[in-house]
Amino acid sequence: MRAMGEQKEVLKVEKVTKKYASKEVVKEASLAVNEGEIKVLIGPSGGGKSTLLQCINFLVTPDKGRIWLEGKEVLHSQKKNLYEYRQKVGMIFQDFNLFDHLTALGNVEIALLKVRKMTKKDARDRAVAELERVGLRDHIRKYPAQLSGGQKQRVSIARALAMDPKVMLLDEPTSALDPELITEVHAVIKALGAEGMTMVMATHQIGFASHLADEMLFMEDGIIVETGAPAKLLLQAEYARTREFCAKLTGRYGETR
Repeated sequence: MRAMGEQKEVLKVEKVTKKYASKEVVKEASLAVNEGEIKVLIGPSGGGKSTLLQCINFLVTPDKGRIWLEGKEVLHSQKKNLYEYRQKVGMIFQDFNLFDHLTALGNVEIALLKVRKMTKKDARDRAVAELERVGLRDHIRKYPAQLSGGQKQRVSIARALAMDPKVMLLDEPTSALDPELITEVHAVIKALGAEGMTMVMATHQIGFASHLADEMLFMEDGIIVETGAPAKLLLQAEYARTREFCAKLTGRYGETR
């Protein structure tokens, strides 16, 4: 948790809506994230958390709503604008999304070479530095098939960090991991938070999230029902549905993760 000084808004999401067929998966969701803040989305599976994150990064196009990064509206119809935006908003997926034919080093290097147009040496130096940052210095020559789930997720985090993102979006970053591997990914995310990385994360790991988040947002049926500091949302939620959901989660995940 960071001290509250002068607030600089980095990301603003206003009334984003996404519909598949007749079902509204996200309904007029709004949030604002200041520099260095960590916002955590919680709620039942299928509640719209992943879709909202994908809308924020325009991996799926919202049907309605507006998004700003550092005060500049993102216009998804303008390809150059969207291309620049995506470079500044890192996305960490549940299933890693690594290239199986590339080593850990190659997975981090590729965007630096193709997108940032860095020289081979500069890209390699930066990729090595980011892999070291997430504790993978001894695994840079390994392919994804040779890595554990936790190591794969740390490669994906290193890949996102190499692009110098303004915001990191994390979609259930440990949901695909065995319990013993969750801790190593949590340690990396916690370190990023301590360094001041701005993050929006969806997770069911409530104990970990409650110690990391500046604000938690309870989302169900596509609606952000309630927001607040972790202690308020988990212990003194205004809405009965929020209280019911959080009571179940804190009973299961109440300890520090």
